Amino acid sequence: MPGILKKALLVEEEAEVRNRLKGYLNKAGYLVLEANHGSEALAILNEQIPDIIISDAYLSSMSSMELCRRIREKPLTAVVPFVLLMEEGDTAMVRLQIGADDYILKSASAEELIVRIQAKVERFRTLRELVHIDSVTQLYSRYYFDRTLADILKISERYHHDVSLSILDIDDFKEFNDTFGHQTGDFVIRSVARFIRDRLREVDIVARYGGDEFVVVMPETSKGNAAKAMTRIQNELGRTFFQADGLEQQLKVSISFGIANYPTEATTDYELIHKADQELYAIKNLKSNGPWSSLKKSSVAEKQAQ
Repeated sequence: MPGILKKALLVEEEAEVRNRLKGYLNKAGYLVLEANHGSEALAILNEQIPDIIISDAYLSSMSSMELCRRIREKPLTAVVPFVLLMEEGDTAMVRLQIGADDYILKSASAEELIVRIQAKVERFRTLRELVHIDSVTQLYSRYYFDRTLADILKISERYHHDVSLSILDIDDFKEFNDTFGHQTGDFVIRSVARFIRDRLREVDIVARYGGDEFVVVMPETSKGNAAKAMTRIQNELGRTFFQADGLEQQLKVSISFGIANYPTEATTDYELIHKADQELYAIKNLKSNGPWSSLKKSSVAEKQAQ
């Protein structure tokens, strides 16, 4: 999720211009991700999502128009501000033709550059917070997830990439909530949300699906690799204790998850969610009927007795 540090992706072939603008941005508190050309910029965007993208209007290997189009078609970067670097004498028509949000002259002063960029970044962050972010967990919201998944599958179909989706929830959360109260329950939801988000790639979408349920969308990921990632998180969480305000004892929670893959198991967003949900339900059923269940209940009983 978005943090305090602001990130800018700077796409510029001229080293002198790139270094000068990077210096301006660094002094204003930006972490600058650098790319010499469009393909390198797209590779960076597969790993990190910046708060703004600043690109030379006249890239050689991939046009800025093509770069902008490719950025706009990806759900995670579609609304990131795209600003062009232009020379004296260039017209605003270039910006309109390319589809950029704004333009800045390469000769602009540090003050002008930062003022123009900061306005775009603040507007972008405010919009993202209002519409896309769940207020309790600071993960992506259910609204954002519902609007994004179908687009991700369309892009994956076009480029013949896998997408894996995992639905997970906190085991016996209702029982836990009834024992410790809703305030501690919210603390656990926030803690688990942060734990999951911190252990996945920035390009993976982690959203609160509802209550104590979360959904993880992993682009360009097979079901096997998704299962490895989720199992690693599940095991690490099982060894982690959380300390809530007002409680003497530390809290330990566990999660269950189901995974489905597009296109091997589903061809629509509805089918993908349904398949993952079915797998989660089957796993929860096994846990509730097996020896794990009595272990979990005895752990809660110990906490109640303390």
